Amino acid sequence: MRDLPPDDIALAGEYVLGTLPLSERQAVTRRIASDADFAREVARWEAHLDPLAEEVMPVSPPRRVWAEIEARALGVPERASSGLWRWLAGASAISAAFLGAILWLGEPLMPAQGRMWVSDMVSEDGAVRLAALYNEKTGEMRVSMGGAAPAPERDFELWLIAGDAAPISLGVMPRRGQAAMPIPADLRQVIANATLAITEEPRGGAPAGVATGPLVAKAELRRI
Repeated sequence: MRDLPPDDIALAGEYVLGTLPLSERQAVTRRIASDADFAREVARWEAHLDPLAEEVMPVSPPRRVWAEIEARALGVPERASSGLWRWLAGASAISAAFLGAILWLGEPLMPAQGRMWVSDMVSEDGAVRLAALYNEKTGEMRVSMGGAAPAPERDFELWLIAGDAAPISLGVMPRRGQAAMPIPADLRQVIANATLAITEEPRGGAPAGVATGPLVAKAELRRI
C-alpha cells in the first residue's frame, strides 16, 4: 500500500462530498476500479463522512436560490446568476475544509456547540498538515498534526495573526496526533477572520515568544 499525495487525498474527499464536475467524477469512478490504494482512500472518506448525514438537519434553501437555479437552467445569461454560483463555490470550499478537519479531528457538528471556525494548513510541498477547529462557545481549539514531524531538536509552533498585529503564539504543536488547546479569553475576540500559521522553532518554542523559524504553512480561520 503506497502513500497517496495530498492532491489525491483531496480528490477522494471531493468525490465523496459530490463536489466534482460530472466528467471528473466519471474519471475518478474509473480510477477507483483500477487503483486499489485510491479506492481505499475513498472508502476512508466515506467511513468518516457518511455517519455525519445522520446529524444534519434538513434546511430548505431560500426561494431566491431556487429561482436563480431555474433561471440558469432556462438559459438566463451568466451575468444574471453569477452571484449564486460564486456563493455555491464558496460554500463548497468551506464545507470541504470543514469536513477535512472532521476527518482529522473527529469533531461532529452539533448545534449546541455554538459557532465553529476551521483552518486547514498544508505546507507548500504537502509534507506537513495541521487541521484546526475552534469552538466559539467553549473557547477551545482542537488541532491535529499530520505528515512529517520536525527535526529532533525542533518543534512546530502555532501562531495567531490578526490584522497588522504581531503574531501571537498559541503554543507548541504535538509532533504527531491531536491536542486540545484552550484559547485565552482576550484572544477569542480576534479569532474572526484571523490567520493561523505554523513555524519551525527551536525545541520548546520560539525564544521570548517571537517567531524565529521558517514559515511552514498558514491559512485563514473560516466560520462554518
